[in-house]
Amino acid sequence: MTESVLSPDEIAAYRRDGYIVPRFRLEGDELAGLQQAVADLVEDNPTLLDQSIVAPHVPGSGVQGVKVRRPDYWKRVALHPRIVDMVEQVVGPDIVLWGTTLFYKRALSGPATGWHRDGQVWPIKPLATTSVWIAATESTARNGCLRMIPGSHAAQRIGEHVFEDRKDMIVRRSLARDEFDESTAVDIELEPGQMVMFDVYTVHGATHNRGDVPRAGYALRFMPSTSHFDHDGAERRDEPGYAHDTRPLFLARGRDVCGRGRSGARLLPAREGGRRRRRTARSGGRGR
Repeated sequence: MTESVLSPDEIAAYRRDGYIVPRFRLEGDELAGLQQAVADLVEDNPTLLDQSIVAPHVPGSGVQGVKVRRPDYWKRVALHPRIVDMVEQVVGPDIVLWGTTLFYKRALSGPATGWHRDGQVWPIKPLATTSVWIAATESTARNGCLRMIPGSHAAQRIGEHVFEDRKDMIVRRSLARDEFDESTAVDIELEPGQMVMFDVYTVHGATHNRGDVPRAGYALRFMPSTSHFDHDGAERRDEPGYAHDTRPLFLARGRDVCGRGRSGARLLPAREGGRRRRRTARSGGRGR
């Protein structure tokens, strides 16, 4: 990293609240490219709308059969040098991109996202992830923007989640009501190209999209390479949105500190999108 992207105040806010909306954003051709890629993905996968469209940067790595015209583009956005710079400022110099997801809620009838903490079944040990959620469309209270509970990451616990059998929800395993105080929730309203970074333990959710425009966001998942991604211990392997046992990992920056790979697995280099640092990756794991 040659210069800081996040200011000291932004880093302090991330540590305190568990999330920030950084000053950096996608603009111009970069934003237009993301919006076109979203439009293409939506056109090619009409049955996957209103749910998690997993790993467009690596088609075929899940169980959804996602059709992607330009997977190299989705990976390039995920490894945008300035985004990886921001991640480095909060997780350290050795970074793994372990997943991406497109969330697309249709206008007027898009589903809600139950209050939850990420990582309920993520096979990451110790659990550590920073997510970067990039708004491809406007994201407002009216069309179901993300909502955060400030400071809810502090206890570093997942908490009790309960299953809700509702078809109008993207995330059906929601936090028990005594796990958080909804009255403290903050709407994260974003213009196209803006993004929010948040910790794996930060409580978040979203209301239904009752607005007249869709809500689309591209979520990137980064973990420090000191953690181990346990492919062999992954749960719910056949559920759409999971399939963590087949998830390829990419070294976004730095070196593979953990180096725990299952037999025959390797940590893939990030060949495009992020600046390669001076250190090189050791063999280690897709099963890290």
